[in-house]
Amino acid sequence: MNCRNCGNILSDDADYCQSCGAKVIRERITLKGLKSDFFSNVLGLDNLFIRTLIHFVTSPDKVISEYISGTRKRHINPFAFLVIGTAVATFVFNFFSDDYSELMLATQTESFYESLFSMSNPDIEKNTVEYQEKYLEYKKEQAEVNKITQSFMLKYFNLIAFVLIPFYTFLALMVFGKKKFNYGEHLVINSYLLGFGLFSGTLFFLLGLLFNPSIYFVSTLVIIFYYLFTYKKLCSYSTGQTILKLLRFVVVLILSVIVFFVLAIMLVVIIAFAKAMIFG
Repeated sequence: MNCRNCGNILSDDADYCQSCGAKVIRERITLKGLKSDFFSNVLGLDNLFIRTLIHFVTSPDKVISEYISGTRKRHINPFAFLVIGTAVATFVFNFFSDDYSELMLATQTESFYESLFSMSNPDIEKNTVEYQEKYLEYKKEQAEVNKITQSFMLKYFNLIAFVLIPFYTFLALMVFGKKKFNYGEHLVINSYLLGFGLFSGTLFFLLGLLFNPSIYFVSTLVIIFYYLFTYKKLCSYSTGQTILKLLRFVVVLILSVIVFFVLAIMLVVIIAFAKAMIFG
């Protein structure tokens, strides 16, 4: 008997291939078998994805350190973990984006809109017909803008976060240094952390739909906590060192954004100048 995956010769009573580790399948496919495979391999605790997610909740540093050190069969690949997190978050956020936007608008009080309107129209006297007419028009326009903005952020934020993972890794390298971890290892760390952040964000998003949409913003604090906690454990930082690294991260992030905008402005100016020279 030969392994159907790699062709290695197997004994008749073998349950697994000694060469590739694949399970030897002797039975035909049945509905009962498909059901069993689904619950054991997809939803079961033996599934690498589920196991990694559960372990990451309590010991993110252990999951990452084991993968970096070479123990890679206990946990799912960090990039697969990130892809699954992005896919789940994108699906949920897209499916419920309109419902979430409606809830957010419902929680914004009259005083919220009135304060915005008063700041943008300081010359209009309150409690007048003109004030009420323009205020109602402004409130309607502002609500529509908020809805569009929130829907856009919910639908595309997760994809943007996924695309920017090399940038996040660069920031981590600048903040935590390359003495202990190189860029590739920082990429593994940030892929796991961002993947977990997407899962936790999805959970708080769904809780926000059930109770209060503001609950979703708690996920930001959770992500920051896990990010600092993980690097603290991996790099053996003290609490004071961790706080200093957080401040350094903020500074590096601000400087990076400034550099990005300067380069963007320079690019726009160069393109405009080139067009002027070509078309005169």
